[in-house]
Amino acid sequence: MKKTWLVLALILALLPVGVVSSAQATPKTGGTLRVAMSTTPPSLDPMANTHVATRQVGLHIFESLVTFDENFKVSPQIAERWEISKDGKVYTFYLRKGLKFHNGKDVTATDVKASIERFKAGAARRQELDIVSNIEVVNATTIRLTLTTESGAFLAALANPMCQLAIIPAEFKDVPINQLQPIGTGPFKFVEWIPDRHIKLVKYDGYKPLDTPASGFAGKRAALVDELLFIPVPEPGARVAGLERGEYDFIEDVPATSVPRLEKRNDLVIDQLAPYTYVTLYFNFTRQFSDLRMRKAVQLALNMDEIALVAGEGAGRVDPGFYFLEQFWHSDAGKESYNQHDVARAKALLKEAGYNGEQIILVTNTDYAYMYKAALVVLQQLKAIGMNIKLEVYDWPGALAVRADLKKWDLFFSSHSTRFDPTANDFYYYKSTTFFGYDNPEMEAILNEAKRLSDPTARRALYEKAQQKVYDEAAMLKLFDLNMYEGLRSHVKDFKFWVMPYFWNVWLDK
Repeated sequence: MKKTWLVLALILALLPVGVVSSAQATPKTGGTLRVAMSTTPPSLDPMANTHVATRQVGLHIFESLVTFDENFKVSPQIAERWEISKDGKVYTFYLRKGLKFHNGKDVTATDVKASIERFKAGAARRQELDIVSNIEVVNATTIRLTLTTESGAFLAALANPMCQLAIIPAEFKDVPINQLQPIGTGPFKFVEWIPDRHIKLVKYDGYKPLDTPASGFAGKRAALVDELLFIPVPEPGARVAGLERGEYDFIEDVPATSVPRLEKRNDLVIDQLAPYTYVTLYFNFTRQFSDLRMRKAVQLALNMDEIALVAGEGAGRVDPGFYFLEQFWHSDAGKESYNQHDVARAKALLKEAGYNGEQIILVTNTDYAYMYKAALVVLQQLKAIGMNIKLEVYDWPGALAVRADLKKWDLFFSSHSTRFDPTANDFYYYKSTTFFGYDNPEMEAILNEAKRLSDPTARRALYEKAQQKVYDEAAMLKLFDLNMYEGLRSHVKDFKFWVMPYFWNVWLDK
């Protein structure tokens, strides 16, 4: 157990937690908090995908056995405590008593077992639990998990909010991925989803909060507002205008160019999540980019400084690491292949690969403005080396639908938000879970060994090796780090700027 906690203790905090002060005022209850999002979630099934919008809504509805506090330490949630055997292979979790699902049913170890089995069968991160060999219901509030090998990453896999291993009623075990009813144990319960209008959550009166201080996703969670409305507003200018007019209480992704003006207003609070995400470009390995020379040509061609300047609007940072500079896991492995901007060599590689102007489909979206702007710059840079690029632009759910069909795209824009543990990136590189056709047993072996180890320094060395391999193979391209500004009305109290927005313990002073 000491080994496991050592791993977690050595993960450095990514950023200071900013709090919108309530001046020690007594929190009020009631009201509707209106949240303007950049896009609509592709699904509310927490196990279905790794997309930010899904967990922005879903973390208010669903909870996990364990979660992360603001210092990135694994902390209790549905499980009040746990024990780990001396050999590191057996985990026994003791559930909090008196917890109920939103449908009124008690939460039991049988529900936990069913949730884990559903996750193992079809979740986007399912390979992270391949080491679970046995799930035993000891009694109604105790569950025992046996692993095939010791793992320094197991608790982090259970706690990861990205593609959340949410605890759901046992009767949903066999519900296909993406068809799950959003019934969880969180402080808010789902009411309705009207496409292009809103997702409505309301306070769950039967919620039983922890009695420990609130910290990150952990500790006490209180639903202080009666209703949460998550409203899709893809156009950044419309989000800003709505915040200024009072139509929205909170907006995400405030354009950096608008910040100086908005900060002068006494009725608004603007702050920054830094770091927040980094922009990525995926290759489809099943089409023209199965040829390493084609991928390397793109890698050689790109000028990351230019992309960051245009797409980041001053909030971008150029760095080769697949984990942020502020993290224990950061490495500059592969930096010799990053931000080369060597047009001549890129052209030569295209010629060597036998490229004859075949059409290359580049997919981006307008819901995330930084992805769209980055795509426009990349489009011109790839045209400069002679690539025949067709740009296809969708909303985010539409882009994901295209990405799901490997016959329809060659290059795809996305971004990677904060990863609490490196295992959160593993699914990209496993044949069973990748969505872009990647297949390399050597990479899988590196990742398997990294998961097995408990020593953080040894694990970091393996993830550094994996990052070098990503660059050597041009498996995907990291473009630049991006900070994110968020804005809220001054009557929104006790909101914390941390990793991603959440609205338990938040109240309205109006």
